[in-house]
Amino acid sequence: MSTRKVWFWVVGGVVVIAGLFVAGSMFGVLPWQKGDLYEDPQGRFTMQIDPSWEQVKTEPYAQLQVPEPPLNMYLLVLKAGTVDEAFSQAFETVGFDPALLSGGDVANIGEWQAYTTEDSAGLTYGLAGQIVGEDAYVMMIKSDKPGVTAESPAVNRALGSFKVTGSEEIVIENYAGLEAMVKQQVDRLAGSVSVAVLHNDEIVYTYVYGEANPIEGIPADTQTIYRYGSMTKVVTASALMQLVEQGLVDLDTWPGVYVPEFPERWEVTVRQLLTHAACMPDEQRLVIGLIAKRGESIASLEEVFTNYVKDNHDLVCEPGKVSNYSNAHYLALGRIIEEVSGEPYDTYVVDHILTPLAMESTHFQLVEASERYAKGQWQTAQTDDLVAQLNKYRGPGQEYLILQRGESFSTMDDFRILPPWGGLLGTPSDLTHFLQMFLNNGRYGDIQILKPETVAEMQAMQTSTDGSALGIGLSWWIGEDDFGKFYYHDGGGATIETHMRYYPDLDLGVVVMGSVNGYQSDRIVEGLVSAWTHEK
Repeated sequence: MSTRKVWFWVVGGVVVIAGLFVAGSMFGVLPWQKGDLYEDPQGRFTMQIDPSWEQVKTEPYAQLQVPEPPLNMYLLVLKAGTVDEAFSQAFETVGFDPALLSGGDVANIGEWQAYTTEDSAGLTYGLAGQIVGEDAYVMMIKSDKPGVTAESPAVNRALGSFKVTGSEEIVIENYAGLEAMVKQQVDRLAGSVSVAVLHNDEIVYTYVYGEANPIEGIPADTQTIYRYGSMTKVVTASALMQLVEQGLVDLDTWPGVYVPEFPERWEVTVRQLLTHAACMPDEQRLVIGLIAKRGESIASLEEVFTNYVKDNHDLVCEPGKVSNYSNAHYLALGRIIEEVSGEPYDTYVVDHILTPLAMESTHFQLVEASERYAKGQWQTAQTDDLVAQLNKYRGPGQEYLILQRGESFSTMDDFRILPPWGGLLGTPSDLTHFLQMFLNNGRYGDIQILKPETVAEMQAMQTSTDGSALGIGLSWWIGEDDFGKFYYHDGGGATIETHMRYYPDLDLGVVVMGSVNGYQSDRIVEGLVSAWTHEK
């Protein structure tokens, strides 16, 4: 039995999420890689920062300048009765306009309350805060250039390492402990969470807790369908790599060779699209505006990308120098797949990825009976803000997406997302087939879906133009913990929180999917790996 441990930072007996990752309106956690240690001068917290960051001398808060992409991070410990009060204090302390703290995107992630907004110049502000004892901890990030988001891997790693001084350790040593954690999170929130563990080509553990449809009291089970969110991106990348194998796409070629509407002014490569190093600006309207309920259509990828190119003239950073996460990169990859294959993006993916992998419950359309889908749960106190965002980017009248407002959580209707960056829906068990293919060097059963050398290339750390590691392979993010090296991707958005990960040396894959934000998906993944290690 292994003695390796997975830990969860605890303050005052409450499990505290240890980091943030912005994805549309979603924060998630990436806690795995280390840099230099930043220590609060008053000894209240620590976090890992990138060696290239520079500290600016400020009082009474800490400021760190991030060179690429251009960001500023502010760390504040305040006296406030609520997180909202702390956010207002943080804006006033740093010198930002508190009026920006209205009309943005709100989410709860564990014990953190998160908020993102933009000013009139297109600069992004992201905040996360929580009350611990008598102190309010606020982490704030401001972009220094329009179109730049806080989705730098280095920022994610820093925030993922945040630790309040005096926190203690909880060890997940068996599946019972993992199940207790899942129950605690779902009972604290709403909706459901479903997990699956794959080892040696077999699903060795599944667990589901909560309700797929709280309105009708329908419990979730292993057949309940969840939205993938950005985990879809790795499926998109896999489809593209099949075309690379056939000699139809060159990774180091300008995308305009394949997509006629790709602008000449953007001198980037297909490889840079895969690694988010093409520096194309992200847009909230891409994420929020391009969703559809059952029976509604979504605009074609060609139409969406053509409009995107018209509305966005400049790149947000130097291509190839840094990984600057943007959904638009995978919109462009979807267009390449369409143009090169001669098929609609979703048709190609279904025929060449999902069907060979026997992912029978996974699809882009809302094709199954309604009761199979996990109805998304959103905090009722934040529902007006969500509807306002939907109205802003989709047009007025979006209240119809809310099925019912409850005392604490509102239930959303089934919806789907523009396919290439986040459109898949399916079950954790189905998704283990995808991980199995990567664990078996591109093979699933008797079918070779990707060549072994393609899998190796997708797993290889990609480098920037200055030779430094980008932290990402070809779509797969790369991490390492006490259990070994792993590859992962998560997904997030309103009512979406998902995470998949595989460890080649352990022949192990794990998937977590849920219908509510804030249940700490990455920590549950770590708990699954720890429990499997102890129980195998």
